[in-house]
Amino acid sequence: MAVIHFERWHQKARFHNPLKGGILDTQDIEVRLDPLTGHQSMYSSALEGKTSILFPETDYDYLSRRAEETRAQCFMCDGRWNSTTPRYSDALLPGGRLVKGETVLFPNLFPLAAYHAVVMLGESHRRLLNEFTPSLVRDAFCSSVEFFRRCYESDSTMRYFTLNANFLLPAGASVIHPHFQIIGSPFPATHQRLLLEKSLAYYEDKGSCYWIDLVESERALKNRCIARTGDLEWLAAFSPLGVNEIDAVWLNATHLLEWTEDDFTHLADGLCRVLRAYHDMKFSTFNFAVFSGPTHRSSPEFRCVMRLVNRQNMVNHHRTDDYYFQKLLKNEIIVNPPEQLAEFVRGYF
Repeated sequence: MAVIHFERWHQKARFHNPLKGGILDTQDIEVRLDPLTGHQSMYSSALEGKTSILFPETDYDYLSRRAEETRAQCFMCDGRWNSTTPRYSDALLPGGRLVKGETVLFPNLFPLAAYHAVVMLGESHRRLLNEFTPSLVRDAFCSSVEFFRRCYESDSTMRYFTLNANFLLPAGASVIHPHFQIIGSPFPATHQRLLLEKSLAYYEDKGSCYWIDLVESERALKNRCIARTGDLEWLAAFSPLGVNEIDAVWLNATHLLEWTEDDFTHLADGLCRVLRAYHDMKFSTFNFAVFSGPTHRSSPEFRCVMRLVNRQNMVNHHRTDDYYFQKLLKNEIIVNPPEQLAEFVRGYF
C-alpha cells in the first residue's frame, strides 16, 4: 500500500471591502488537488454562512405546482409507460423492457450511445430526497446491471458502462418523475477514461490500486470517512467535482458485472441514507454517476466508484450552479468543507 498525499495550498486576496466600511480586507482561499486527477477545488472562508445565497432553499410550493402541472403529460405516470415508451428487441430483452417491482427499464428515445436506457423509479411522479426507499432503489440498480449483462452478452464490444441520475430540473432532468439513466458504449466516457488511465498509471508506478490506497489513507485520517457498509466505503471527496460530493468506493468489484447481491443492498441503502442527509441540509436535487472498469476483464488497478453531488435547488427561475468556473475552467467551489460534510452525513449511517 502507498500512502495518499492530499495536496492543498493557500493564496490571499486583498481589496478594500465596501461590506466592511472600505477597510483593506484579506481573504484566504484554499486550493485542493484531487490526488489522482489533479482536479482543483477552491474553498474561501468568506463563503461561510452564504450557502443560502449560492443555493436558495427549495421552494416546495413551486415544486408541488410543477409536479401537478406536469403529471397529466408524464409518459411514466399511471401506467402510460406501457404504451408510450419504446422497447428493445425481444432478442435483447424479452418483452422489450425490464420490469422489477415498481421499476421499469426501457430505451431512451433520444440515445447518446448504442445502449442508453432509462429506469423509471416507482409510480410516484413527485418524490422528495427523504422519500426514496432502499427496496425501490435496489430494484433499479438490479435492473440496470441485468441490462448491462444482456448488452455485453449480445455484443462483447460494449465494454464500458455508467449508471447515472439527474434528479429534478436544475440537475438536468427533462421530466420530474424520478428515473436513472444508464449508458453502454465501446468507448469510455471522458471522465471515466481519465479515471481508468490515471488508475493504471498509478498502479504501474506504485504497484497497488489507487482506490484501495485512498480508502486506507482516508481511514487512517478519519476526518472524511463516513461509513463502511459491506464492501463499500463511503467518503466525502477531498477535492470535490460538485457541491457536497459523497463517493462510494467498492473494495472488490472492478466492474459492474462483478457486483454481488450484498453490493446492491448496501449501495441502495447507503444512497438513501445520503439523500436523507442532503434533504436535511435543505438540498432537493442531485446527480450521480457510477463508473465501471471494462467488463471484458477484471482490472486490479481499478474499483467501481460512485460520485454523488447536489445541484441547484428547485426554485422558480433557478440560477445555474455550473458556470465558466466549472464548465470551462473545470474547477469547483467548495461550499461545505468535506470534513464538516462527512461529520454530518456520518450521523445517517
